[in-house]
Amino acid sequence: MSMLLMNTFIFIRGFLIILLFLIIGKAISPLLPIVFPGSIIGLILLFLGLRIGVIKLEWVLDSANFIIKYMVILFIPLSVGIINYFDLLLNNWLVILCSIFFTSFLIMLSVGHLFQHLNKKANR
Repeated sequence: MSMLLMNTFIFIRGFLIILLFLIIGKAISPLLPIVFPGSIIGLILLFLGLRIGVIKLEWVLDSANFIIKYMVILFIPLSVGIINYFDLLLNNWLVILCSIFFTSFLIMLSVGHLFQHLNKKANR
């Protein structure tokens, strides 16, 4: 019974830490001069907390793995909602396909250049 209670505490602690950073990010978001999602700000702050060492990875690892494991379920309503706009997607398929290709290419190019830049710095 004690082990079950300990695992439950670890799980809840991880969820609360992740939730705390989400709430902080949502609170900071309206204060910025540009529109930026609070959830992304929260993720960046959580990353910085993990990187600096304020938050230990063991504190959030189990909860984060649980969230990632069942994240697919959260996309089901989105997928069902897309069906409502099937005619719009059908009429604009070429534009959508071109934008997907162009942005994917741009991201690969950017990440490749960033990796080469960081790799040169690491080799010095």
